[in-house]
Amino acid sequence: MYVYARINKETMKFIRETKAITLDYVSRITKYSSSKIELWENSDTDKFPTINQAKSIAKCYRVPFAGLYMNANDINIKHLPKVRNLRTLPDTTLDNSALNLAIIDVLSARDLLIDSKIALHENMSPFAIQAVDSEDVNQWAKTIREELELSIDVQYGCQSTRQFYLYVRNAVERAGVFVHCFTGIETEIVRGFAIYEDFLPIIGLNNEDRYPAKTFTIFHELVHLMKRSSAVCNEMISHDLAQHEEVFCNAVAGEILVPKLNLIKQLGSLTTDEIDLNLISKLAAKFSVSKEVISRRLLDIGKISKSQYSALTDAIRISFENECEAIRISRKNSGVKYLVIFQEKQ
Repeated sequence: MYVYARINKETMKFIRETKAITLDYVSRITKYSSSKIELWENSDTDKFPTINQAKSIAKCYRVPFAGLYMNANDINIKHLPKVRNLRTLPDTTLDNSALNLAIIDVLSARDLLIDSKIALHENMSPFAIQAVDSEDVNQWAKTIREELELSIDVQYGCQSTRQFYLYVRNAVERAGVFVHCFTGIETEIVRGFAIYEDFLPIIGLNNEDRYPAKTFTIFHELVHLMKRSSAVCNEMISHDLAQHEEVFCNAVAGEILVPKLNLIKQLGSLTTDEIDLNLISKLAAKFSVSKEVISRRLLDIGKISKSQYSALTDAIRISFENECEAIRISRKNSGVKYLVIFQEKQ
């Protein structure tokens, strides 16, 4: 015998619509048909979900199960801010339900931090890093490193990409930015987003990304915030379809992470013919960044050709895929249930 949950149907619909979640998304996540969910939302029918079904819906909506019984007027749900979509995705009809949930989760986490600071009588300084009055990538990168007091010697001294990521994240948070990771979205769909506020503007990072990618995304999104812009992004390597602001943010992030003068110094007298994957790996370890970023920087400063760049990035991709496959096989053979995510320069 089934035990039905006499939830508030109007509230169930209110939560879904306020969070901008489509019926198709709910159906895909919960495995319940869209028509069945519509019946549960329809106050003119006597159809209700079972207790377990209602719990699945609440989990999908990321609300407490008890929230489905409350009156809609008593539920405080963050409204989605206006955020420009700067992603390079071929399908313009992409379902953004997971993204909307992620943004609301990060907004709620920010509110919790603000409430805590108020309760503890802590001061909140406004975000004060100003945009550079030019489109000079080098000047933007120099300004950001100075404002955040990022030391190249400390960067070289980091023992892992995780350590450098934490170093950068702490520096950006000290500057008055709320940095928070989100889950539930593939990195190809969303790598990060920026939401501008005078106090505690937000940088959202995809938790599924590797540490070097998260570090790059922090700087990319920081440029958006300095421009007092809110945007959602997915392409952190300049793409032919990318809008100008995305290309600019990527260029600045690359120069911050791997300053041209420091890269040239590391290369010394090496010629173009001597640049190979082994050297790329050593430079990536030195700067605590990804091999992809090093390859792009070498292209940007004219040390390698476009054909060399393509060959190197293909080799990096194949190497990474092989290492991931080796981990999967090792896990399968050992009987370990959880995949150890490969990170560069652990």
